[in-house]
Amino acid sequence: MWVFVIAGAIYLMGVGVILVIRPSFMFTPDGDWKEFGIGQSEDRYTPFPFWLFCLVWALVCYFIVLLSLNAIGFDKNGSSALTANANASASPGSVVRKNGNRKSTPIMVDEGEIVDLNQTQKLPKGYYVLNKKATRLAGVPKYVYLGEEE
Repeated sequence: MWVFVIAGAIYLMGVGVILVIRPSFMFTPDGDWKEFGIGQSEDRYTPFPFWLFCLVWALVCYFIVLLSLNAIGFDKNGSSALTANANASASPGSVVRKNGNRKSTPIMVDEGEIVDLNQTQKLPKGYYVLNKKATRLAGVPKYVYLGEEE
């Protein structure tokens, strides 16, 4: 989001400067916009009109801000990359608090208890309803099965 906000501010400043300066390759001497045209009279036509400048300038602003923020260590959400990497590498036993912070707790697991996460469990067909109370307590979604017992 910060990329768009900063790029938008730079974009508006650039467009404002062009509208104040009114360069001769975009505007006529009386202040009108020149139309797009290649190989036509230079007093009414230009290969780089104001609308084309606006499109190109928007892309340039976006990429300048995107590359600048990546160079100084910000991710696309605007937070520090170091914080984002620390949150992404939290242990499986970490608990997410309401404010978004994680509290990491080490877990000791025997090798016989390791489960392949790619292996899906076959659940019985039926309806599953979110158990809001258990979800709130556990921090992860918990469901209640509504259906026939087999």
